[in-house]
Amino acid sequence: MAVMAKWGPKTWAVSAERIVALTNLAFSYTQVADNNSSTEENQTTNQRGKELFPLTFDTVLHSGAGIDVRAEIESWEALVTQVNYFYLAGTRLGPKLQLRKVSVSNTKIDDFGRLRLATLAFEFKEYDASTSSVKVDTSALDIGPSADDKAQKKITNAAVGKASEESIKVGSYVKPTGTKYATGQTIPEWVKNQSHKVSKIDGNRVLLGADSGISSWVYLNEVTLV
Repeated sequence: MAVMAKWGPKTWAVSAERIVALTNLAFSYTQVADNNSSTEENQTTNQRGKELFPLTFDTVLHSGAGIDVRAEIESWEALVTQVNYFYLAGTRLGPKLQLRKVSVSNTKIDDFGRLRLATLAFEFKEYDASTSSVKVDTSALDIGPSADDKAQKKITNAAVGKASEESIKVGSYVKPTGTKYATGQTIPEWVKNQSHKVSKIDGNRVLLGADSGISSWVYLNEVTLV
């Protein structure tokens, strides 16, 4: 899987099963006006020197690329106002960014009223708690741990990862234990009551029943061996 970008829980990537790519990436570095005319700069003396960093881009969602278009759109609603770092090709771009707006356009709907195609336009802006009108709790977001915390977490995560690799692999039969697919839809009870063959493992997700089953992605930590 080729990962293009990441912000918080969202990843833009291209794989054989799913395509979520970004286009029209744009950002700028702008000097703050001398008279502090910016509505987000309330100090009488210019101390920042530059306007808050903006970032915009588009994403085209297509059902033919393995995307549940409506579920993906709805998953973004709860993320508006949230704050995190944006990574492009694994390297952080800009300061901590707040998602200000998600616009949906260029939609196509099939005969059953299902969204099959849509363009999402994202607007991010540098988060500054002293000037933003929307206050958010960033304590649980992308805050760097101490060196001791990193050492402890590295040992724990390695053990968990090893256990998962040894217990669940391609060809194993499992039952979903979560309430949602990795793509956002609710998992029906009949699916949770049946066992499904693991067709692929991709990071923290597993594809169940690709050949002759449900052909759906769920999270690795939300399945149990049968």
